[in-house]
Amino acid sequence: MRGRRRLPMEKALLGFLMEGPMHGYELHRRAAEELGRIWRMGISNVYGALKRLEEGGQVCATVAPQDNRPDRKVYRVTPGGRESFMEWVRSPVPSMRDVRVEFLARLHFFHVLGMEGGEDLIAAQEAICRERIERLERSLARCGPQDFDRLVFDFRRRQVEAILGWLTSCREEWEQWTHAPAATGR
Repeated sequence: MRGRRRLPMEKALLGFLMEGPMHGYELHRRAAEELGRIWRMGISNVYGALKRLEEGGQVCATVAPQDNRPDRKVYRVTPGGRESFMEWVRSPVPSMRDVRVEFLARLHFFHVLGMEGGEDLIAAQEAICRERIERLERSLARCGPQDFDRLVFDFRRRQVEAILGWLTSCREEWEQWTHAPAATGR
């Protein structure tokens, strides 16, 4: 059995740092406030991800002294981190099970960072769904009338069809947002 791919928490943290330098607790708070409905990031996970990002040269940290408290590390995204984030955020999600978390997180960053190309991301995700539906339909066509796999492939096809229907609604709303006057606040 294949191992489950770990969600790229590092990419989401880079997304928050695209807005400016932050310390670890602030990044955790932002993640909880803005992505908490779709992605839970424990404080220890955030600090572990920041350590990996720093070791990988995607963020750099400076130490900020505090009165009567331990010094605090303030993180900034590096050019390499910026490039890594942009590559991630503009790519559709290959696994349908990750659409609920990763795709929504990517759209979140398009929205809060005011980035162009959200429509392209949605269209690319729709294309992946259509291709997946075609593959599942070919698998269904090879099944006999009492083949258990027929139920499995039909279930998976209907899941992807539901995601595709949601993406259609998502694209329509996104287009309204991007053509409406700018809203204030998050």
